[in-house]
Amino acid sequence: MRYDLIVRGLEAYRKQSNILQNDMAEYLNITQSQYSKLELGKTKISYDVLSKLYKRGCDIDMLITGEGTNAILPSLEKIYVESDVQRFNSWLKLCEWAMEHWIEEDGKEEQIGSKLLKIFVHADTDMTPLEKLRKAYGVSQQQMADTIGVNIKKYRQLEKGNILLDAELMANIYEATKCKPSYFMNENGYYLSVISEECRYGQNREEQLKDLLSIQEKFEETD
Repeated sequence: MRYDLIVRGLEAYRKQSNILQNDMAEYLNITQSQYSKLELGKTKISYDVLSKLYKRGCDIDMLITGEGTNAILPSLEKIYVESDVQRFNSWLKLCEWAMEHWIEEDGKEEQIGSKLLKIFVHADTDMTPLEKLRKAYGVSQQQMADTIGVNIKKYRQLEKGNILLDAELMANIYEATKCKPSYFMNENGYYLSVISEECRYGQNREEQLKDLLSIQEKFEETD
């Protein structure tokens, strides 16, 4: 994936937002000169910059991959804002169960999003997002390092979270695995967007999900 397309996307986002370079630099807490180098591709767009752009409302998936983030269905919005971790996880397990049945029903290959969701609800939650992705992709650390174009030493630091992914590495990851950058910006939101997209593939799936969540709520009320 060509990095120059990403920096063009950054410039396009700024101009569409009617923001001068100096104002964008101030928002990102960098100098205008430093920001100019981002748009020129002379400095890599760091995770910190991406995080601030994301908080500002920038679609990071569109910026890096040219493919926008899947919108979360209204029926899943209440899960999205759920602050109780245990309750959020129990609802997500229910959604994962439904998704597994839909995939079997359609007879299609399981995509990376549903694989990541399965790991999230069933495996060790102490794993970093990159470690979960590698396991979902089914490769070794060395293979993953080769895939995204870094040496094994750097990859291990990335997987531990000691080094954060920049825009170019997120683009490499997407090209290899089809895992969108939004996964690294907001993991919970990413899972709900994956579920929402799966609902759109079949009729009445959103209604089925709403019914399941309603049953879950009633069960929690009587527990």
